Amino acid sequence: MERKVEQLLLNGVNLLIGLKDLFIEEWKQLLSSSNYKNPTLVDQFDSMIQFAFQEISIEYPPSADSFILSLLAEWQTRFSSAHEESEAIFLVTAIENIFHKLLSANPSTSILDHQAIQAFFSRILDHTLLTQDLEDRIEKWIKMMMATNIIPMEWLAIVKKEQIDFKIEKVVCSAKNKVEKHLIEMCLSIKANHIDHLSMAITRLLGESKVHNNVIQIPCLNDILLIGLQEVEVSVTEQQKELIKGMYLRQLKLHHLESKMEWKDASLLYLQRLLQSKSADCAVQAITQGITDYMPFKRCALFLYNHNENKGIGVSGYNVSSPSVRQIREAIFQLPLINNYFSSLTHSQPLYFSNASDVLPEKYVREYRLKSIVVLPIFVPAENKLLGIALLDQGEDSQFEVATQTLTTLIKFGHYAGELLNSIWDEALQQFGSSNCVLTQREKEVLRLIADGASINEAAQQLHLSSYTVRDYVSNIIQKLSAKNRTDAAVKAIRMKLIS
Repeated sequence: MERKVEQLLLNGVNLLIGLKDLFIEEWKQLLSSSNYKNPTLVDQFDSMIQFAFQEISIEYPPSADSFILSLLAEWQTRFSSAHEESEAIFLVTAIENIFHKLLSANPSTSILDHQAIQAFFSRILDHTLLTQDLEDRIEKWIKMMMATNIIPMEWLAIVKKEQIDFKIEKVVCSAKNKVEKHLIEMCLSIKANHIDHLSMAITRLLGESKVHNNVIQIPCLNDILLIGLQEVEVSVTEQQKELIKGMYLRQLKLHHLESKMEWKDASLLYLQRLLQSKSADCAVQAITQGITDYMPFKRCALFLYNHNENKGIGVSGYNVSSPSVRQIREAIFQLPLINNYFSSLTHSQPLYFSNASDVLPEKYVREYRLKSIVVLPIFVPAENKLLGIALLDQGEDSQFEVATQTLTTLIKFGHYAGELLNSIWDEALQQFGSSNCVLTQREKEVLRLIADGASINEAAQQLHLSSYTVRDYVSNIIQKLSAKNRTDAAVKAIRMKLIS
């Protein structure tokens, strides 16, 4: 099984190499047409893209994981980690969507090609996702380490290496060493260009009588553990240091695996839920209820984008009145949400707003008592198509914040929902769209004959109509169903269950 997955990932790498020149063109167009909040981050991504293609051209990677890890290591070496993580994840997703778009333009592309790209970028997110409750876990681990007394500690600090400086990420003091909270907060604000300077500063702040003799350093991958010893002259062996290092790395790996499994499990359960849908009604209910069942939200309202009319159509609500949601029809490009954030939505980026009034009409904010909201794009990567959005919140008048891991997981939820709706799109638009999509009884009779192979004249003869009248009916049908021709209209009508 592992070999199969690795082969799929390597196929993804091969596709990246083959699409390099086309991708670079698309990437430049994307940057020129979009206004990103963090231009420095975009520049760093641009630099990393050049590095990635250069790495592949020099030496083919022995495995996809080794290639991804080399990219992450290079990122940490070159750039500061102090970025808005959700924005970085959005850019990764935007890059993935460009490759899907390029694949779709090639008639020889198979579903396996799209899956190879999806698998490659999912693996990148697997390696980069850390977090939600990581700080609490680290503090519990440090206190547990102190309790073992492998090394008698007054305090332990975790130091991160940034682009130029070293920065203290976390400080925990032993139960015996009572330190005022504001002093610990001061430690967290310190940066220094040399680890020894940082060690000296934290020692003075935490009240130790001497500076160097009672602090040891233990390198752990990209982190450094600074440990203040209880006694100045105590001797710490290399074996003791290795024990501490091993425990720290194990807890990091354990947390990473747990986070990854939670994300994978939620996505898999949601996909299984959607696959059971047999109709448009079942599909929209599964989409809305599934998001609230597997993600930390209480309400969900789903809106489809009718491309023919440029309108947003309310189709379903969970823990919201579905009939009231279904009455909503809005010219979407008049909404601040769509007008200001359309580029983000068309690149799969879930958006969090602390105040719904900033992006939604006040009448809806009042009616549904909205405060904070998350906007999830319902998107089909393989076709680069936005089908709609889901609005998520924690209930009436609820102000809340969202973890980066939640926003990242929602990207896959939006893709799975998009793929389901895309497979029944004509039926969904017919059922939930505006009334001018509905065929009259006479139009159905004409279309049924066309579907059976009748010509215009033969249909006119059977219905006792003139051929000109039947042509008018056919023209109306093609327009209503957004079909290419009458054959395409017949196929769409059968799929939409308008005719048998």
